[in-house]
Amino acid sequence: MQEMTKLERVNAVMECREPDKVPVYPYILTHGVYAMGWKLPDITTETSMDAKKCAECTLKTLELYDYDMVIGSYQDLYFGVTELGGKIKIPTKFGSVVSMKEPPVKDANDWERVQKLLPYDPRKSGRATALLDSYKIVSQRVGKTTPVIPCWWPGPTAAMCMLRGPEMLSMDMAMDKSFAHELIKAGNEFAIDFLRAQYESGANSVCHTGEIYGVELLSPEQCHEFVVPYVKELSRTIYKEFGQKTWLHTHGDYKTEGGQAILKEYVEEANIAGFHPDEKHPPEWLKEHVKDKYKIPVAGIMHGPGPLLNGPLSTIEDVTRNIVTKAGQGGGLMMAPSCEVPPDTPVENFQKWVEWTHQYGTYPMK
Repeated sequence: MQEMTKLERVNAVMECREPDKVPVYPYILTHGVYAMGWKLPDITTETSMDAKKCAECTLKTLELYDYDMVIGSYQDLYFGVTELGGKIKIPTKFGSVVSMKEPPVKDANDWERVQKLLPYDPRKSGRATALLDSYKIVSQRVGKTTPVIPCWWPGPTAAMCMLRGPEMLSMDMAMDKSFAHELIKAGNEFAIDFLRAQYESGANSVCHTGEIYGVELLSPEQCHEFVVPYVKELSRTIYKEFGQKTWLHTHGDYKTEGGQAILKEYVEEANIAGFHPDEKHPPEWLKEHVKDKYKIPVAGIMHGPGPLLNGPLSTIEDVTRNIVTKAGQGGGLMMAPSCEVPPDTPVENFQKWVEWTHQYGTYPMK
């Protein structure tokens, strides 16, 4: 088969066609900082980021690993927190990630105050503006043949990360549904606008949205109420405004009866066009119960905190070959970690994972 550009390769997968080889989407958030030999304070403070360094992180990992689907900047989970009155922690330890010290919304009085600051525009202030500037740099540097994707989280995860924190939002969804929906709606509005701004800044491919709660932290009934409608709004808006499909990363076991019901809703009601689960889902199950059943592409999962981080290389090779063999026939397969690539993943492990994916995932498959 004739060699494709990376954008052509990803487009083929999104249409469930056979590409020239299985592409790799490593879902890099923090790893690029450490690949540069930096620590997080070298690139971000609580209130600002260095856009040029953010872009260098992405461009360096592309050079090191030659993967296929690109996030256009360093990212963490907490954009907007400080602008709305919360606090984040920038760790100095190698391999660590940014965390939230204090959410903006701790009680009803905080919510009244924060509502006056919404909608928060990522184009105008804070670390989000640097992320958008990084997207401009990266998209100009890599050209139109490499997929640069926008990446942010739908309603409940956005609200958890930007407004309320996981424990309190979980309690809200159980004890005060009306308040939970207010927070989640605000989070979804920011998510859609942040994704919109990333497209305006040079993103040119499928939208990635990552839903942390899933059927791991919520019941199927709660997912039906608090997750599916907001994913639906996000995916439909992105398709209407930019003509781009949405790729969903989510957590929890979708092999259960309740999980399969929510998966059906994601595809048939929320218009999800690509499914990126966690490590609980073997490639043969993904092929039969997602790719073949719903005619959408899937991510074959290399568990990040497992072989990708710890090796040995022989296990990375065996897992990669197994995924490609069992889920790659007929196309529609992307290779990805279960969540983000661990920040301290060894360079050789990462390089070999991409190399073996492209090697064993070359079409026509034997």
